[in-house]
Amino acid sequence: MRLAGSIILGTLPVAEAAAEIGYFSEAIVSSSVIDRGEQIGGPSLEIAIGADVAVGAGEVYAAVYRLTPFGQDQEAFADEFDYTVGYAWEGEGYAADVSANWLTYPGIGDEPSLELAGEIGFDAPLNPTLAGFYDAEFEDYGLEVTAGPEWDAGNWTSYLIGRLGFVEPGDGSETRSYGGVEIGTLRPVGDRAEIGGFARFEVANQDSFADRIENGQIVDVTDSGLAVGAFIVASF
Repeated sequence: MRLAGSIILGTLPVAEAAAEIGYFSEAIVSSSVIDRGEQIGGPSLEIAIGADVAVGAGEVYAAVYRLTPFGQDQEAFADEFDYTVGYAWEGEGYAADVSANWLTYPGIGDEPSLELAGEIGFDAPLNPTLAGFYDAEFEDYGLEVTAGPEWDAGNWTSYLIGRLGFVEPGDGSETRSYGGVEIGTLRPVGDRAEIGGFARFEVANQDSFADRIENGQIVDVTDSGLAVGAFIVASF
């Protein structure tokens, strides 16, 4: 599940009492979808819907995620439908999250896979965060470090994130290293929802971004990409 949950959902209220189930949803419309130094979608709609409940010192959550490319270039990219269960908790000076994600690609016959992921963010200047994943089917793994400031202006909260990471493919092919920057802003709408927008740029050591698409096929690639989008997120 590739929505900006650690940034956006962290700003929303959580379940207010033990054993009370809370629900959350998020939708993003963007010019392209960038993930871990590669482009996985052109113009796309991403939707996640889930529920959480307090357990012990944290929360257990479950969610479904759908990535749907649209427009004239949609045939160049796969639809994706993921199922996630995870546990998130906070300690003194940090917040952490571990999850298991069943990744599927309806309509194209690609093998589904189980991805195990974890993330820890520190209560420190620039909000440093370390995230990692391991794909149990294809044996891919990777790490990513992000950091950057947040600031408020009236009802708007803005952020600037620097991102560095790598992905080690399980098939022995070349390691993909990447870096980038993301800037965004969001504001509350009522007590349980927020809206915002973002721009994300990444560059990799491989040509992992579409540069030209013709008749639903990627015919030219490049080593960098830009995504611009808007989102709405809610909890209830």
